[in-house]
Amino acid sequence: MDFKLTINTKTYKPELPIVYSKNNLILETNSLIKSWTNSDSSSFFLIGEIIGYRDKDGFNTKNIDFHKLESNQEIKNFEGRFLVINISNKNEINLFNDYFGRFDVYWQHSESNQSLCISSRFNFKSDDIDLDQNALAQVLSLYGGRPLKKQSLNKNIKRLGVGESLKFDNKKLLIEKLEFVPKNTFLKNDNSKLELYFNIFIESLKSRSSDTQNIVFLSSGWDSTSILAGLVHLYGPDKIDCVIGRMKYSKRSGIINQFEIDRAKKIADYFKVRLHIVELDYTEKVEDIIEEAKPFLKEQMFSNFTAINHFLLAKGAKKIAVEGSSVFVGEISDGAHNFGFSQYFSIFHHNSFAFREYSDKMASYLFGPTFLERLIDNNYTDDPVWKIFQLYNESTKFDEIEEGKENISLQLLSSLFLSGGRIPLYSCLNSKKLFNDKAIKDFFNYNKKIYLDDFKGKIEPENLYSIYLHLYHSFHWQGGTVSTFEKMCDVFNLKCRLPFLDIKLIDFLSIMPESWGRGLDINNTKYPLKWVLNNKIDYPIELQNGPHSYIYDIDPDFSHVSELVNASSLKKLYLSELTKDSFINKFNSKYYNTEYIKSIILRYSSGEEMKGEDLNHIYNLGNLAILGTI
Repeated sequence: MDFKLTINTKTYKPELPIVYSKNNLILETNSLIKSWTNSDSSSFFLIGEIIGYRDKDGFNTKNIDFHKLESNQEIKNFEGRFLVINISNKNEINLFNDYFGRFDVYWQHSESNQSLCISSRFNFKSDDIDLDQNALAQVLSLYGGRPLKKQSLNKNIKRLGVGESLKFDNKKLLIEKLEFVPKNTFLKNDNSKLELYFNIFIESLKSRSSDTQNIVFLSSGWDSTSILAGLVHLYGPDKIDCVIGRMKYSKRSGIINQFEIDRAKKIADYFKVRLHIVELDYTEKVEDIIEEAKPFLKEQMFSNFTAINHFLLAKGAKKIAVEGSSVFVGEISDGAHNFGFSQYFSIFHHNSFAFREYSDKMASYLFGPTFLERLIDNNYTDDPVWKIFQLYNESTKFDEIEEGKENISLQLLSSLFLSGGRIPLYSCLNSKKLFNDKAIKDFFNYNKKIYLDDFKGKIEPENLYSIYLHLYHSFHWQGGTVSTFEKMCDVFNLKCRLPFLDIKLIDFLSIMPESWGRGLDINNTKYPLKWVLNNKIDYPIELQNGPHSYIYDIDPDFSHVSELVNASSLKKLYLSELTKDSFINKFNSKYYNTEYIKSIILRYSSGEEMKGEDLNHIYNLGNLAILGTI
């Protein structure tokens, strides 16, 4: 699903089918949906994939009037991953993508010769990277292993943000942005909304499903298994296949997700569907896997090793896929329902998974409207949940609370999206090992200005969740652990479906109240989804008892990252790249504690078992090095 548009470029080499060429402007793509010319003689090109159009009469997946997309005001009514390019008869450009900005757009503009290159790939230019140290810091400090939505690792290459459009009139380049209006939560006792959630969920599955084959990337958790249950509810089991990865990161730990595989097998048997296992074995010859996947990761700046898992899963799905199949993924459900606090791991308890789930709800509560009010009223230190989580973060540095409602509300956004600590008031100073004071200050101020300051003065307890879910599209959901599913399926010409990333469903979850599993109430995490599975769809609830997925469900000291860094065949590959002077020299000492970086690499190369913060830094640095992102 690629395109490239160039204007006034001195050297030009076509890589894709050319669909437009006039007056030094060339547009090429392998994913043209439709092109047309309107009454003003403007040419429109619709690229990517459209799932359907939603209006007052319902959701339509056939006979769609694509001409409505001549206005970017209409993108909120179109489900899909797509790009609209309008070229006027004067060669002026107006370009915008889908509502969530899932179709990636990179661009580079030279004012001196008025040249412009726009592409769906980061590495569309062969020039050496002028490394953006702020974007690099984003990769190394925020979960996801990819720069944030508007940044790239090259100072000279920008990305189109969520809700943005790019306009170019042969002289000036302009970025415009649609206004986002936060919405307030609905009443907590409006149980009619549960039926609405069910209808939206089923509509999302139905509109994305295939008549020939539906493949589900199956874990054993609630999200992917709810997709499986919904598809069986709609169509029966005959045209459904499931794929799961068997994770073997090191010889010393063996299969690390046996709990997940065992439960997934029971659930697949319950629904009478086929379960196919893909080996995710990194005990040896990992360099062959890296070499195969690297080009596709590099073109989108993915430097989280999870992307390799997704590459292998997509490759495995391709082997069983038939023509016209859809591949379903349960990603983003954790964030959309509970802001990522739904892994039974906020506070570990050996004997009670119910307590662990409630600890997830407590973590969600700390980023909810009730606790925001306590922060504003400056009585949060008396909050029992806050006291509990402080006990578990005794060595953590916390910032002093800001003054005034506007600043405090913005501070809470910063804690969730910029701090990396997943607890309110978590200080950026916790990152001082890797970054120096200037880097920390620049990182925080720059990203706050680009992504958060628009909401200053607009944040209320009632609309907080709406703002969170809007920002997720610029942060975690565009990162190297979520959007990789779509991109890796693209590599194998598979249609990836994320039914939780549906405009209507996200709208619902944006206004879902705290009492629906996000606070200290008695409702479960992912409350409406679990209500559907209990009341509307056949689902084996009893199979969700016991350890969730991995060894760390019974041993909190176990770490996936530790197995990869310290005991997998990755270690040799990491060391061969990390110890090169050319890699170390990429880090500007004005921003990074380069002596610290050298010291942990030296300790790692001497055979020391890396732990804690040092372990995470070696993992992130190692991925950057071996995946060739910089």
